[in-house]
Order: sequence, then structure tokens, then C-alpha cells
Amino acid sequence: MTPADRAGALAPDGDPLEVTRLLQHGLDLVDDLSRKLQDLDTLLLTGRPHEISDAALVIETAIRDAGPAFQNIAATMNVLGAQSLAAAAAQFRARKQEDAAGLAEALRRSLARFAQKSVGANRRAQNLNRGLNAALRTLQSFGAQETGRLIAEA
Repeated sequence: MTPADRAGALAPDGDPLEVTRLLQHGLDLVDDLSRKLQDLDTLLLTGRPHEISDAALVIETAIRDAGPAFQNIAATMNVLGAQSLAAAAAQFRARKQEDAAGLAEALRRSLARFAQKSVGANRRAQNLNRGLNAALRTLQSFGAQETGRLIAEA
């Protein structure tokens, strides 16, 4: 079953068991995305463009595939009347649904960490791009005019 199929199977009806499963699934997706982002971040330090491109494509695909699950989580939060995962956790605690409350908090924290890692990875990617551009300009200034040779040298 694909992530999209699992997301579609979880109806935003407020059922505590379904909500718990939905939040756990969201947490699993964010953890998987975080691992993939960490792999990309590590590759950014190597400067291997083909591997970096492949890892970025893997993340892009994973984010696209996770979209329905996160839309379902948002719809569920809307049904519950919660504007955020923190508000949902508070509601779950008031209803004595500690598992759902804990998962909502864990998902909120995981999403925040993923966002911070994304910003860091984006910054490294921009620095890599600037570094490559500077290297190409330097090589060009040394007389390496042939495009294929210039790129190979960089």
C-alpha cells in the first residue's frame, strides 16, 4: 500500500483510533523525510552533483507522495476544530486521549526539526552553488574556455 493509499484509508472523522493512526503515519512520514534530508545534507558536503541531484529527487518524490497524508491530517485537525497540532494535543489531553496527544506533540516537534533541517540544507545548497560558480569563473579567468573542459575541471 502506497503512502497515498494509506492516507486515503484514514478518514478525518475524529475517531480516536483513526486519529492516532493518522498522527502516527504522519510522524513516520516526517521521520522518513528527515532521514532522506540528512542523506542529502551529507551529500551536499561531498560536492558530488549527480548523487546530490538523485537525493534531491528522492526527497521531492517523497514530499509529493506524503502530500495526501498531510492533507488528511489537516482535514482531521479542521474537523476537530484545532488550528494547530499543539491545540489538537491540548484537546486530546482534555479528552483523556494521551496517545493522540503525545503523537500530535511529537509530530509538531518533528515537523519543526524538519523545517530547521530544510533551511540548513537549502543554505548549504546555495553555498555549494555559489562555490561552483566562483570556481567556474576562476577557471574561465585562467583561460579554460571550452565549456566541457570548464565543467570537468570544476
